[in-house]
Amino acid sequence: MKTSLRLISCFLVVLPLLTGCWDRQELNQLGIMLGLGIDKDGDKIKVSAQVVVPAEISSKSGGGRGTPVTQYQATADSMLEAIQKLTETSPRRIFMAHVRILVFGEEYAREEGIYDVMEGLMREPTVRPDYYVMVARKTQASKVLDLLTPLDNIPAEKLFNSLDVSAKIWAPTTTVTGDELIDTMLSPGIQPVITGVEIIGDPSKSGEKSNIENIIVPARLNTTGLSVFKKDKLIGWLTEEESKGFNYVKGNVKTTVGHVECPKSEGTVTMKTLRTSTDRKVKFMRGEPVINLKVKNVSSIGSVECKFQIGSMTAIHELEKLSEERLIELMKNSVNSVRRKFHVDIFGFGQEIYQTNPKYFEKVRENWDQHFSDLEVNYEANSQIRRVGTLDNSFQNELKE
Repeated sequence: MKTSLRLISCFLVVLPLLTGCWDRQELNQLGIMLGLGIDKDGDKIKVSAQVVVPAEISSKSGGGRGTPVTQYQATADSMLEAIQKLTETSPRRIFMAHVRILVFGEEYAREEGIYDVMEGLMREPTVRPDYYVMVARKTQASKVLDLLTPLDNIPAEKLFNSLDVSAKIWAPTTTVTGDELIDTMLSPGIQPVITGVEIIGDPSKSGEKSNIENIIVPARLNTTGLSVFKKDKLIGWLTEEESKGFNYVKGNVKTTVGHVECPKSEGTVTMKTLRTSTDRKVKFMRGEPVINLKVKNVSSIGSVECKFQIGSMTAIHELEKLSEERLIELMKNSVNSVRRKFHVDIFGFGQEIYQTNPKYFEKVRENWDQHFSDLEVNYEANSQIRRVGTLDNSFQNELKE
Protein backbone atom coordinates (compact mmCIF):
# COMPACT_ATOMS: atom_id res chain seq x y z
CA MET A 1 0.00 0.00 0.00
CA LYS A 2 2.78 2.41 0.91
CA THR A 3 4.56 1.57 -2.34
CA SER A 4 1.43 2.38 -4.34
CA LEU A 5 1.03 5.73 -2.58
CA ARG A 6 4.63 6.59 -3.31
CA LEU A 7 4.20 5.78 -7.00
CA ILE A 8 1.05 7.86 -7.21
CA SER A 9 2.81 10.77 -5.47
CA CYS A 10 5.72 10.55 -7.92
CA PHE A 11 3.31 10.57 -10.88
CA LEU A 12 1.50 13.64 -9.50
CA VAL A 13 4.82 15.49 -9.18
CA VAL A 14 6.18 14.46 -12.57
CA LEU A 15 3.04 14.81 -14.72
CA PRO A 16 2.97 18.67 -14.71
CA LEU A 17 6.52 18.59 -16.07
CA LEU A 18 5.50 16.41 -19.04
CA THR A 19 2.96 18.76 -20.59
CA GLY A 20 5.12 19.36 -23.67
CA CYS A 21 5.55 22.62 -25.60
CA TRP A 22 2.13 24.05 -24.86
CA ASP A 23 2.95 27.39 -26.54
CA ARG A 24 4.77 26.01 -29.58
CA GLN A 25 4.31 27.72 -32.95
CA GLU A 26 5.05 25.87 -36.16
CA LEU A 27 7.31 27.71 -38.60
CA ASN A 28 5.10 26.88 -41.57
CA GLN A 29 2.27 28.74 -39.84
CA LEU A 30 4.22 31.97 -39.21
CA GLY A 31 5.06 34.95 -41.40
CA ILE A 32 8.45 36.15 -40.13
CA MET A 33 8.54 39.95 -40.19
CA LEU A 34 11.97 41.61 -40.46
CA GLY A 35 10.95 45.18 -41.26
CA LEU A 36 8.12 47.30 -39.81
CA GLY A 37 6.99 50.58 -41.32
CA ILE A 38 4.72 53.16 -39.70
CA ASP A 39 2.89 55.78 -41.78
CA LYS A 40 0.02 58.23 -41.40
CA ASP A 41 -3.16 57.42 -43.31
CA GLY A 42 -5.67 60.20 -42.67
CA ASP A 43 -6.45 60.05 -38.98
CA LYS A 44 -5.37 56.40 -38.76
CA ILE A 45 -2.07 54.53 -38.69
CA LYS A 46 -0.84 52.42 -41.60
CA VAL A 47 1.43 49.49 -40.82
CA SER A 48 3.68 47.91 -43.45
CA ALA A 49 5.20 44.52 -42.65
CA GLN A 50 8.13 43.21 -44.67
CA VAL A 51 7.81 39.42 -44.44
CA VAL A 52 10.27 36.78 -45.65
CA VAL A 53 9.22 34.40 -48.45
CA PRO A 54 10.79 31.12 -47.27
CA ALA A 55 10.73 29.40 -50.68
CA GLU A 56 12.77 32.23 -52.25
CA ILE A 57 15.58 32.20 -49.69
CA SER A 58 15.80 28.44 -49.22
CA SER A 59 19.03 26.97 -50.57
CA LYS A 60 17.25 23.70 -51.48
CA SER A 61 14.49 25.26 -53.54
CA GLY A 62 16.90 27.63 -55.26
CA GLY A 63 14.35 30.42 -55.52
CA GLY A 64 14.87 32.84 -58.36
CA ARG A 65 11.27 32.98 -59.51
CA GLY A 66 10.03 35.70 -57.19
CA THR A 67 11.14 38.28 -54.66
CA PRO A 68 12.73 37.18 -51.35
CA VAL A 69 10.26 39.26 -49.33
CA THR A 70 6.69 40.43 -49.59
CA GLN A 71 4.91 43.33 -47.94
CA TYR A 72 1.55 43.34 -46.19
CA GLN A 73 -0.25 46.53 -45.21
CA ALA A 74 -3.16 47.34 -42.93
CA THR A 75 -4.72 50.51 -41.52
CA ALA A 76 -6.36 50.84 -38.09
CA ASP A 77 -6.70 53.15 -35.09
CA SER A 78 -3.62 51.73 -33.35
CA MET A 79 -0.45 49.92 -34.37
CA LEU A 80 -1.22 46.58 -32.71
CA GLU A 81 -4.72 46.55 -34.19
CA ALA A 82 -3.22 47.12 -37.64
CA ILE A 83 -0.70 44.30 -37.12
CA GLN A 84 -3.49 41.91 -36.15
CA LYS A 85 -5.49 43.12 -39.15
CA LEU A 86 -2.66 42.03 -41.46
CA THR A 87 -4.14 38.53 -41.31
CA GLU A 88 -6.87 39.75 -43.68
CA THR A 89 -4.30 39.50 -46.47
CA SER A 90 -1.52 37.38 -44.98
CA PRO A 91 -2.07 33.61 -45.00
CA ARG A 92 0.11 33.31 -41.91
CA ARG A 93 0.20 34.87 -38.48
CA ILE A 94 2.76 37.70 -38.35
CA PHE A 95 5.67 36.78 -36.06
CA MET A 96 7.47 39.85 -34.64
CA ALA A 97 10.37 38.31 -32.68
CA HIS A 98 12.87 38.90 -35.51
CA VAL A 99 12.15 42.54 -36.39
CA ARG A 100 15.45 44.12 -37.47
CA ILE A 101 14.40 47.60 -38.52
CA LEU A 102 11.59 50.00 -37.60
CA VAL A 103 10.99 52.84 -40.06
CA PHE A 104 8.79 55.87 -39.37
CA GLY A 105 7.44 57.90 -42.27
CA GLU A 106 8.47 61.56 -41.99
CA GLU A 107 4.86 62.79 -42.03
CA TYR A 108 3.87 60.44 -39.21
CA ALA A 109 6.92 61.36 -37.09
CA ARG A 110 6.22 65.10 -37.52
CA GLU A 111 2.48 65.13 -36.93
CA GLU A 112 1.64 62.16 -34.71
CA GLY A 113 4.80 61.51 -32.71
CA ILE A 114 6.47 58.17 -32.19
CA TYR A 115 6.00 57.47 -28.47
CA ASP A 116 2.75 55.47 -28.67
CA VAL A 117 4.26 53.12 -31.25
CA MET A 118 7.47 52.68 -29.24
CA GLU A 119 5.55 51.95 -26.05
CA GLY A 120 3.32 49.46 -27.87
CA LEU A 121 6.36 47.57 -29.15
CA MET A 122 8.01 47.61 -25.73
CA ARG A 123 4.86 46.11 -24.17
CA GLU A 124 4.67 43.35 -26.78
CA PRO A 125 6.47 40.34 -25.20
CA THR A 126 7.46 38.76 -28.54
CA VAL A 127 9.37 41.84 -29.77
CA ARG A 128 13.05 42.15 -28.85
CA PRO A 129 14.17 45.78 -28.34
CA ASP A 130 17.46 45.49 -30.26
CA TYR A 131 16.02 46.56 -33.64
CA TYR A 132 17.31 49.79 -35.22
CA VAL A 133 14.98 52.77 -35.64
CA MET A 134 15.10 55.04 -38.71
CA VAL A 135 13.05 57.87 -40.24
CA ALA A 136 12.07 57.82 -43.93
CA ARG A 137 13.09 61.23 -45.23
CA LYS A 138 10.72 62.91 -47.72
CA THR A 139 8.88 59.65 -48.27
CA GLN A 140 6.78 56.98 -46.60
CA ALA A 141 8.11 54.05 -44.61
CA SER A 142 6.15 51.64 -46.84
CA LYS A 143 8.11 52.81 -49.89
CA VAL A 144 11.43 52.33 -48.10
CA LEU A 145 10.50 48.74 -47.19
CA ASP A 146 9.25 48.13 -50.75
CA LEU A 147 12.68 48.65 -52.32
CA LEU A 148 14.70 45.59 -53.32
CA THR A 149 18.45 45.87 -52.76
CA PRO A 150 21.56 44.13 -54.14
CA LEU A 151 24.11 42.23 -51.98
CA ASP A 152 21.60 41.83 -49.13
CA ASN A 153 18.50 40.56 -50.92
CA ILE A 154 16.31 41.23 -47.87
CA PRO A 155 15.85 45.03 -47.60
CA ALA A 156 15.42 45.06 -43.81
CA GLU A 157 18.73 43.23 -43.41
CA LYS A 158 20.34 45.67 -45.82
CA LEU A 159 19.13 48.64 -43.79
CA PHE A 160 20.27 47.06 -40.51
CA ASN A 161 23.73 46.10 -41.82
CA SER A 162 24.26 49.31 -43.75
CA LEU A 163 23.46 51.48 -40.74
CA ASP A 164 25.58 49.30 -38.45
CA VAL A 165 28.63 49.57 -40.74
CA SER A 166 28.07 53.25 -41.54
CA ALA A 167 27.89 54.20 -37.85
CA LYS A 168 31.24 52.49 -37.27
CA ILE A 169 33.23 53.90 -40.19
CA TRP A 170 31.36 57.07 -41.27
CA ALA A 171 30.71 59.71 -38.62
CA PRO A 172 27.47 61.44 -39.84
CA THR A 173 25.24 58.46 -38.94
CA THR A 174 24.50 56.69 -35.67
CA THR A 175 22.56 53.65 -34.51
CA VAL A 176 19.58 53.88 -32.16
CA THR A 177 17.87 50.74 -30.87
CA GLY A 178 14.31 50.58 -29.58
CA ASP A 179 15.24 50.43 -25.90
CA GLU A 180 17.80 53.24 -26.28
CA LEU A 181 15.19 55.45 -27.95
CA ILE A 182 12.63 54.90 -25.19
CA ASP A 183 15.29 55.60 -22.56
CA THR A 184 16.24 58.87 -24.27
CA MET A 185 12.63 60.05 -24.56
CA LEU A 186 12.02 59.41 -20.86
CA SER A 187 15.34 60.79 -19.56
CA PRO A 188 15.63 64.43 -18.41
CA GLY A 189 17.95 66.84 -20.19
CA ILE A 190 18.18 65.14 -23.59
CA GLN A 191 16.09 64.88 -26.76
CA PRO A 192 16.12 62.01 -29.30
CA VAL A 193 18.11 61.87 -32.54
CA ILE A 194 17.47 59.21 -35.22
CA THR A 195 19.29 58.49 -38.48
CA GLY A 196 17.29 59.09 -41.67
CA VAL A 197 16.94 56.98 -44.81
CA GLU A 198 15.91 58.18 -48.25
CA ILE A 199 15.30 56.71 -51.70
CA ILE A 200 17.81 57.81 -54.34
CA GLY A 201 16.98 57.42 -58.04
CA ASP A 202 13.74 56.30 -59.64
CA PRO A 203 11.32 55.23 -56.87
CA SER A 204 8.90 53.72 -59.43
CA LYS A 205 11.39 50.86 -59.96
CA SER A 206 11.87 50.15 -56.26
CA GLY A 207 9.37 47.29 -55.91
CA GLU A 208 10.42 45.51 -59.09
CA LYS A 209 12.93 42.67 -59.20
CA SER A 210 14.51 44.35 -62.23
CA ASN A 211 15.81 47.00 -59.81
CA ILE A 212 18.61 44.62 -58.77
CA GLU A 213 19.34 43.20 -62.22
CA ASN A 214 21.55 46.13 -63.23
CA ILE A 215 25.08 47.05 -62.16
CA ILE A 216 23.86 50.54 -61.33
CA VAL A 217 20.48 50.07 -59.67
CA PRO A 218 17.73 52.53 -60.72
CA ALA A 219 16.66 53.08 -57.08
CA ARG A 220 18.64 52.58 -53.88
CA LEU A 221 18.43 53.29 -50.17
CA ASN A 222 20.75 55.85 -48.64
CA THR A 223 21.24 56.61 -44.94
CA THR A 224 21.31 60.38 -44.70
CA GLY A 225 21.79 62.78 -41.81
CA LEU A 226 20.22 62.83 -38.38
CA SER A 227 16.64 63.77 -37.55
CA VAL A 228 16.03 65.98 -34.51
CA PHE A 229 13.09 65.35 -32.18
CA LYS A 230 11.42 67.41 -29.49
CA LYS A 231 9.93 64.92 -27.06
CA ASP A 232 8.51 62.42 -29.55
CA LYS A 233 7.91 64.61 -32.61
CA LEU A 234 10.27 65.28 -35.52
CA ILE A 235 11.17 68.96 -35.84
CA GLY A 236 14.01 69.00 -38.39
CA TRP A 237 17.20 67.55 -39.86
CA LEU A 238 20.92 68.07 -39.33
CA THR A 239 23.24 68.48 -42.30
CA GLU A 240 26.09 66.03 -42.86
CA GLU A 241 28.60 68.35 -41.21
CA GLU A 242 26.29 69.04 -38.27
CA SER A 243 25.65 65.32 -37.87
CA LYS A 244 29.38 64.64 -37.77
CA GLY A 245 29.87 67.37 -35.18
CA PHE A 246 27.02 65.92 -33.11
CA ASN A 247 28.65 62.49 -33.05
CA TYR A 248 31.99 63.97 -31.97
CA VAL A 249 30.26 65.79 -29.11
CA LYS A 250 28.45 62.61 -28.07
CA GLY A 251 31.54 60.42 -28.41
CA ASN A 252 29.88 58.21 -31.03
CA VAL A 253 32.69 58.41 -33.61
CA LYS A 254 34.75 55.25 -33.93
CA THR A 255 36.55 55.65 -37.27
CA THR A 256 35.99 58.02 -40.16
CA VAL A 257 37.77 60.01 -42.88
CA GLY A 258 38.12 63.79 -43.10
CA HIS A 259 40.35 66.40 -44.65
CA VAL A 260 42.06 69.69 -43.88
CA GLU A 261 43.28 72.42 -46.21
CA CYS A 262 46.97 72.31 -47.11
CA PRO A 263 48.89 74.92 -45.06
CA LYS A 264 50.96 76.54 -47.81
CA SER A 265 49.36 75.52 -51.10
CA GLU A 266 46.05 74.71 -52.71
CA GLY A 267 44.59 71.28 -52.12
CA THR A 268 43.80 69.05 -49.18
CA VAL A 269 45.33 66.43 -46.93
CA THR A 270 42.97 63.54 -46.16
CA MET A 271 43.28 61.86 -42.77
CA LYS A 272 41.84 58.56 -41.58
CA THR A 273 40.71 58.46 -37.97
CA LEU A 274 41.99 55.31 -36.27
CA ARG A 275 40.29 55.91 -32.93
CA THR A 276 38.71 58.77 -31.09
CA SER A 277 37.14 59.50 -27.71
CA THR A 278 35.29 62.43 -26.14
CA ASP A 279 35.64 63.46 -22.51
CA ARG A 280 32.64 65.43 -21.18
CA LYS A 281 32.79 67.19 -17.81
CA VAL A 282 30.50 69.62 -16.00
CA LYS A 283 31.87 72.36 -13.75
CA PHE A 284 30.01 75.07 -11.91
CA MET A 285 31.34 78.63 -12.05
CA ARG A 286 29.56 81.40 -10.14
CA GLY A 287 26.65 79.02 -9.63
CA GLU A 288 26.17 78.30 -13.33
CA PRO A 289 27.13 75.08 -15.19
CA VAL A 290 29.91 75.00 -17.78
CA ILE A 291 30.39 72.06 -20.19
CA ASN A 292 33.99 71.14 -21.04
CA LEU A 293 34.45 68.94 -24.10
CA LYS A 294 37.79 67.38 -25.02
CA VAL A 295 38.22 65.17 -28.06
CA LYS A 296 41.24 62.89 -28.40
CA ASN A 297 41.86 61.79 -31.96
CA VAL A 298 44.47 59.40 -33.38
CA SER A 299 44.74 59.34 -37.15
CA SER A 300 46.94 58.55 -40.13
CA ILE A 301 47.60 60.34 -43.42
CA GLY A 302 45.36 58.97 -46.14
CA SER A 303 46.33 61.10 -49.14
CA VAL A 304 48.17 64.34 -49.91
CA GLU A 305 46.57 66.25 -52.77
CA CYS A 306 48.89 69.23 -52.74
CA LYS A 307 52.59 70.12 -52.83
CA PHE A 308 53.06 69.84 -49.09
CA GLN A 309 56.05 68.06 -47.61
CA ILE A 310 55.00 65.81 -44.75
CA GLY A 311 58.31 64.06 -44.19
CA SER A 312 59.24 66.10 -41.08
CA MET A 313 57.94 66.40 -37.53
CA THR A 314 57.35 70.11 -38.06
CA ALA A 315 54.96 69.35 -40.91
CA ILE A 316 53.22 66.64 -38.86
CA HIS A 317 52.70 69.02 -35.94
CA GLU A 318 51.28 71.60 -38.33
CA LEU A 319 48.76 69.09 -39.66
CA GLU A 320 47.86 68.03 -36.12
CA LYS A 321 47.08 71.63 -35.25
CA LEU A 322 44.90 72.00 -38.35
CA SER A 323 43.10 68.78 -37.44
CA GLU A 324 42.41 70.07 -33.92
CA GLU A 325 40.99 73.30 -35.29
CA ARG A 326 38.79 71.32 -37.67
CA LEU A 327 37.42 69.11 -34.87
CA ILE A 328 36.60 72.13 -32.71
CA GLU A 329 34.92 73.82 -35.67
CA LEU A 330 32.73 70.76 -36.33
CA MET A 331 31.55 70.53 -32.72
CA LYS A 332 31.04 74.25 -32.25
CA ASN A 333 29.09 74.66 -35.50
CA SER A 334 26.86 71.71 -34.65
CA VAL A 335 26.00 72.98 -31.16
CA ASN A 336 25.42 76.55 -32.35
CA SER A 337 23.27 75.40 -35.28
CA VAL A 338 21.04 73.26 -33.05
CA ARG A 339 20.66 76.16 -30.63
CA ARG A 340 19.73 78.55 -33.42
CA LYS A 341 17.40 76.32 -35.45
CA PHE A 342 15.82 73.88 -33.01
CA HIS A 343 16.32 75.14 -29.43
CA VAL A 344 16.47 71.61 -27.99
CA ASP A 345 19.28 69.79 -26.19
CA ILE A 346 20.06 66.72 -28.30
CA PHE A 347 23.61 66.51 -26.91
CA GLY A 348 22.59 65.46 -23.41
CA PHE A 349 24.24 68.42 -21.66
CA GLY A 350 21.22 68.67 -19.36
CA GLN A 351 21.56 64.99 -18.57
CA GLU A 352 25.20 65.53 -17.57
CA ILE A 353 24.20 68.43 -15.33
CA TYR A 354 21.39 66.36 -13.80
CA GLN A 355 23.82 63.58 -12.92
CA THR A 356 26.36 66.06 -11.51
CA ASN A 357 24.01 68.37 -9.60
CA PRO A 358 20.39 67.09 -9.43
CA LYS A 359 19.24 69.94 -7.19
CA TYR A 360 20.34 72.61 -9.69
CA PHE A 361 18.76 70.77 -12.63
CA GLU A 362 15.41 70.42 -10.87
CA LYS A 363 15.26 74.22 -10.64
CA VAL A 364 15.70 74.66 -14.42
CA ARG A 365 14.11 71.42 -15.64
CA GLU A 366 10.85 72.93 -16.87
CA ASN A 367 12.60 75.49 -19.11
CA TRP A 368 15.88 73.69 -19.74
CA ASP A 369 15.74 74.41 -23.49
CA GLN A 370 16.06 78.15 -22.74
CA HIS A 371 19.01 77.53 -20.44
CA PHE A 372 20.58 75.29 -23.09
CA SER A 373 20.65 78.23 -25.52
CA ASP A 374 22.76 80.24 -23.07
CA LEU A 375 24.88 77.37 -21.73
CA GLU A 376 28.63 77.96 -21.81
CA VAL A 377 30.47 75.21 -23.71
CA ASN A 378 34.26 74.97 -23.94
CA TYR A 379 35.91 72.95 -26.70
CA GLU A 380 39.32 71.30 -26.76
CA ALA A 381 40.89 68.82 -29.17
CA ASN A 382 44.05 66.76 -29.11
CA SER A 383 45.00 65.23 -32.45
CA GLN A 384 47.88 62.83 -33.00
CA ILE A 385 49.10 61.59 -36.38
CA ARG A 386 50.67 58.18 -35.86
CA ARG A 387 51.30 57.11 -39.45
CA VAL A 388 51.83 58.76 -42.82
CA GLY A 389 51.09 55.66 -44.88
CA THR A 390 53.75 53.93 -46.99
CA LEU A 391 55.10 57.23 -48.34
CA ASP A 392 56.70 60.22 -46.68
CA ASN A 393 56.28 63.00 -49.23
CA SER A 394 53.88 63.30 -52.12
CA PHE A 395 55.13 62.78 -55.69
CA GLN A 396 53.42 66.00 -56.82
CA ASN A 397 56.68 67.92 -56.66
CA GLU A 398 58.21 65.34 -59.00
CA LEU A 399 55.63 65.95 -61.71
CA LYS A 400 56.80 67.86 -64.74
CA GLU A 401 54.88 70.85 -65.90
